[in-house]
Amino acid sequence: MTNFKIIRKIFYKFLIIIFVAFVFELICKGLKISILYNSFENILFSALLLSPIYIISYRKIQSVYIYFVFLFFCLCIYFETVYYYLFDTFLSASSLFVSLESNRSEAIEFLSFYFDTNLIVFSFFLFIIIILSVYKLTSNLSHFSKQSKQTLVKVSFCVGIVVVFMKFTALIVYNLPYLILKSSIEYAFESNKLGNYKTNSTGDFTNVLRPLINEDEVYVVVLGESTSRAHFGLYNYYRATTPELTSIKDQLSVYSNVISAHPHSITSITKLLTLGNYEQPDKIGDGSIIQLANSAGFETIWLSNQRPIGVYESLVTKIALSSSRSNFLTTIQGVHNKVMDGALLPELETILADNSSSKKLIVIHLMGTHVNYANRYPEAFNIFTDTPMSNYKSNKIFKTINQYDNAVLYTDYVVSQIIQKVKNLNKKSFVLYFSDHGEELFKDYNMAGHNEDISTKDMYDVPFLLWQSEYFRDHMQLESVLDRPYMLDDLFHSLADLLEISAQEVDLERSIFSSKFKNRKRIILKNSEYDSYFNLN
Repeated sequence: MTNFKIIRKIFYKFLIIIFVAFVFELICKGLKISILYNSFENILFSALLLSPIYIISYRKIQSVYIYFVFLFFCLCIYFETVYYYLFDTFLSASSLFVSLESNRSEAIEFLSFYFDTNLIVFSFFLFIIIILSVYKLTSNLSHFSKQSKQTLVKVSFCVGIVVVFMKFTALIVYNLPYLILKSSIEYAFESNKLGNYKTNSTGDFTNVLRPLINEDEVYVVVLGESTSRAHFGLYNYYRATTPELTSIKDQLSVYSNVISAHPHSITSITKLLTLGNYEQPDKIGDGSIIQLANSAGFETIWLSNQRPIGVYESLVTKIALSSSRSNFLTTIQGVHNKVMDGALLPELETILADNSSSKKLIVIHLMGTHVNYANRYPEAFNIFTDTPMSNYKSNKIFKTINQYDNAVLYTDYVVSQIIQKVKNLNKKSFVLYFSDHGEELFKDYNMAGHNEDISTKDMYDVPFLLWQSEYFRDHMQLESVLDRPYMLDDLFHSLADLLEISAQEVDLERSIFSSKFKNRKRIILKNSEYDSYFNLN
């Protein structure tokens, strides 16, 4: 048997895996050009993985290599197929970048939330095929003979042609190992930008000034999670998901046209709390609102119901650690971590009762309405159990929407309690609440969640509301244009405006609260304008 025939027999086993994944995608999603592109890329990739066999002269090393690359290839096929099934799009550098921020608990929650019968059948069937293939994978390698230099040159030339072809036809964007490497490099690059936040608590701002204020001041910024404006009763959602906030609506400034810069937490939060924005994304390492407040004499406190670290150190936590004090309630690893946001309230009371500082900026990072939605509220808030309105119909979908709305209901309770506790102080104060991004709930797409690869309007639209104490309102007299179009990558400047901190880096033309505000194009997805992308008037 010639070497070519031996390689061909092994290659067929790779093709079987590709074929099974292709058929599964075809049955579940129908024939689409992206499926064909991805399958073709997988064929070329499997050929590249097999090519080193020609230069490995030791039989045992050949066998080990074949087993390794085959199992590695199967793993890649499995993950990209599952992802395509869930989101109707293939993996991207963006989605893998987000996964680097996910901890084990979130990953398990995500899988348990989305896994269904189709995926279980596919997983079982593929596993059986892999086991059978592995059993006979290297049975013919004993007949593999040493290659001539001429053959090695030909193989090397073919490998080069395939790599160049994949690169210049953009097929490489379907390759999972390439995306993992690219995303890891990007992650490390972004992480390094934020590295000095730990050690440089006041930043490098220029000409930081603030009026001399003798009164006690307490300012609270509540950072929500995965909460869409479309499911907020305060914004005329058909369900009363925000009864507490609605009851004090006359005390709130409710902004109706605020969007997130990204539909996922990492890039959204690292921009909204720092000088980074769409025009200058690299400035996320040039200073945060926490550092600016520190340099202006505030005591800064970060209170969080999200894990501080996962597989990698959280980029958000790096920003948080420049605060005077930080407290992360969630540190236990595993799917049983179900700490409710209400657990933040006693911690907040302790901070508010501490009179060691007359000027406090408190950032409260909620778990909000993050999946699994059923884990985000206690049983007492399991109010919505009837059939909800939805563009997609199934009992599972109805249950998911109900759980999400119940989670919003609990967020309403937590935020209103925060406002009440700050209000009871009778100090110069405000509470600003918004979410890092929104969530799709079976409205424009048959899914629950957020994913920049398949962006929908509700993934960007977020609630944004401001409560002000009487003293603060009378003193500041903010310009309240509630329908002002605004994107949260400029929030740094709005917060500086609220805190009355000026610096060379602060631009009031980017503050939603300023009379100097100027409209700008809200660019999403690298080069699309939000207001035209979703066909808004």
